[in-house]
Amino acid sequence: PDWESRREGMKETCLNCHSPGWASSFFIQFDNAVTLYNEKFAGLGAAIMERLAEEGKLTPVPFDEEIEWTWFLLWHHEGRRARHGAAMMGPDYTQWHGFFEVAERFYLHFLPEAEELLPGVTDPVLADRNHQWLQGMPDDLRKELEGFYRDRYTPVL
Repeated sequence: PDWESRREGMKETCLNCHSPGWASSFFIQFDNAVTLYNEKFAGLGAAIMERLAEEGKLTPVPFDEEIEWTWFLLWHHEGRRARHGAAMMGPDYTQWHGFFEVAERFYLHFLPEAEELLPGVTDPVLADRNHQWLQGMPDDLRKELEGFYRDRYTPVL
């Protein structure tokens, strides 16, 4: 609750040592890291888990299927570490111990496990523009995505 005023209070703390441009850029980059995780991995992964449950591929008992462990590690462990690394300005934890491990677990474990349980359940993910590189990407889409991420992650001071 009241996150807006709490954020303003944190910005005030930042301004004790840093310029307003620095503080604003930090929050832009932090918000974009959280948004990237939510849009590229968490939202699509949660939709897959919901679909698996709806189709009866998961039992009501938590953590009795391998994919439930995979999802928990992806969401809570690697994902939390990436977001926390971004919040604490820890690039090694944001990238290598965060997003790299998120992507590794998502692509090499989660998607194959989901597909094995319910063939076709990953089709919406593979059709999403953030994941089309898995199937080869046309040059126009590659350039569009490069521009999108360059604009998104280049702070405007």
